[in-house]
Amino acid sequence: MADGVTTLAGMVTLNDQNALHLGITNLLDDSPVLQALNAVPSSNGTNHKYERITVAEGAGFRAVGAGRTLTDMDVELVTDTLQILDASFVADLALADGLAAGRDAYLQGRLVHALRAAFFAVEKQIFQGTGADAAGFSGFINMSTLDALADTMVYNGGGTTASEQTSVYLIRSGDADCSVVAGNDGNITFNDDPAVIEKVVNPGTDNKTYPALYTAVTGYMGLQVASTYSVGRVANVHASDSNASLDDDMIFEALALFPAGKDPNMIAMNRQALKMLRASRTATNATGAPAPRPTEVEGIPIVVTDGILSTEAVET
Repeated sequence: MADGVTTLAGMVTLNDQNALHLGITNLLDDSPVLQALNAVPSSNGTNHKYERITVAEGAGFRAVGAGRTLTDMDVELVTDTLQILDASFVADLALADGLAAGRDAYLQGRLVHALRAAFFAVEKQIFQGTGADAAGFSGFINMSTLDALADTMVYNGGGTTASEQTSVYLIRSGDADCSVVAGNDGNITFNDDPAVIEKVVNPGTDNKTYPALYTAVTGYMGLQVASTYSVGRVANVHASDSNASLDDDMIFEALALFPAGKDPNMIAMNRQALKMLRASRTATNATGAPAPRPTEVEGIPIVVTDGILSTEAVET
């Protein structure tokens, strides 16, 4: 990504302390798109408002003394309501106090795992939208510019087998394009008093209880897609259909959907799609030798994520 991009890793604070300063440097290891994607603070706490240009400003030439038909820019005001990201957890008191490292160290380790899981939930939400979690924010798949083959920013890969498709997303990351939105200035709060003990009901029907340390971990997250041309999609990619297996030609077809000067700066795909792309390059290289693992297309980096499914429905 370009120098100067603010990412979630640099924005998140835990109880008003920068996560990086706390020594928690690997929180986004399982969420590679979030590691690279631009991040912005919400414009107003748990709500985020921004302008989306729907018709560009007009300009043209005219003769002296002659008029010109004006074409004004059209802008819509978008309001995204951020959703609560909850990574709260309970720890059996006997386990936490029984470890040689002590209660504080145990809870710190649990917090790291909880946050990593939470950030991967955000990554899944970006691509799968409310299909990943109905209580979460709308993702790419929910957007009117990406949810049908007739949409401006969708290229049809040609797959036709139900529930066996995947997608590739071409993302223009930046303040004026695609960003993850962190509410309340990116602050994630948790109760860090290890003396808080609660009675927890055992899951199931026996209603037995045990003493536990409850840690509440909450924040607000959302997604900004500020322009129609911020994200493109290759839909209906299917490994077992030779006509729908991902190759560079498909990606270039999707690149052609972006206006000149507004190319994407990230290509997101899952491991299955990456496998297809590598196989296509092996078949077409000069020697026929196995191609190396693809890392870019025409200089645009490929980011591999498990947040994109290989079980999508056929897009129509």
